[in-house]
Amino acid sequence: MNDMKNRVLTAVERYGMLSEGDTAVVGLSGGADSCALLIMLLELKDELGINVRACHINHNLRGEESDGDERFVRELCERLNVRLDVFSVDVHGAAGRHESLEETARKLRYERFGELTAQGTGVKIATAHTANDNAETVLMNIIRGTGTKGLAGIPPVRETFIRPLILCTREQTESCCREHGLEFVTDSTNLSDDYTRNRLRHNVIPLLESFNPSFIAAVTRMTGAVGDDSDFLESYAAECAEKCAYRHGYDSRVLKELHPAVRFRIISRVLKKNGVEPTKLRADQCTEIIMRGMGKVNLCKNKFAYVRKKVFYVAEEIQEYRPRS
Repeated sequence: MNDMKNRVLTAVERYGMLSEGDTAVVGLSGGADSCALLIMLLELKDELGINVRACHINHNLRGEESDGDERFVRELCERLNVRLDVFSVDVHGAAGRHESLEETARKLRYERFGELTAQGTGVKIATAHTANDNAETVLMNIIRGTGTKGLAGIPPVRETFIRPLILCTREQTESCCREHGLEFVTDSTNLSDDYTRNRLRHNVIPLLESFNPSFIAAVTRMTGAVGDDSDFLESYAAECAEKCAYRHGYDSRVLKELHPAVRFRIISRVLKKNGVEPTKLRADQCTEIIMRGMGKVNLCKNKFAYVRKKVFYVAEEIQEYRPRS
């Protein structure tokens, strides 16, 4: 237990997750990970000088099981004297034609989280991602094909979202619940191999652990190192982008001379800013016209990347950009 508490403290301090006076709102599903997170933050709240609350989002996807999870969470928070906000969302009703239920659920979930963080400064959403979740995410990114950002895994901090359990294992969270005499719920979908993450969890990771029993710890060390490198490159790329920025684009001559890793990040920033998913293929297409010193690439629908008059920019086809002389 002390080891787990030390790991939580290390994560909070190393990544600057919480400051004195902040409010940590635990995303409480009722599973072992989120229950352990709530327990850890409650035990550390005086030491950290923070307030601790919880929220639960009922996605209404598993009928009585979803309602049972909500009841469990309500009873737990009442027993621990923790303020709880409960949101009920209609995922099926909100799902778009080309959007999966998982994507819709995530969108609705983050909308509710946004309502909580808007309540005041210093409100942080604490999610219960563990070192195991991080390792699974890295493997999923490798399967899809990834760069350093994907190898960095789950970011410990992203805007108002924090992951205090990112250095803790799933085994530790379950032990924490047992030691505190807490039951926890198990989402039935986590038991099925119908999902890629579950197949990795149930089949691939145990195989990798047969080669290295400390596989989860090894991935945690790797993602920490890669994350530091990625953060540095992102910061340096932002500096370079500022130096070569025009009003509506970037000096293609400067971009041409930059290191490919830095140029890739600047191009990705430009694409994302213009509502275009920054894939490696699109970045390579942009690089080609930058190196050529002129050209036009259809990125998606009516969005195009241009190099004209020594300026690289992204715009709709109907727009004609004339750089200021």
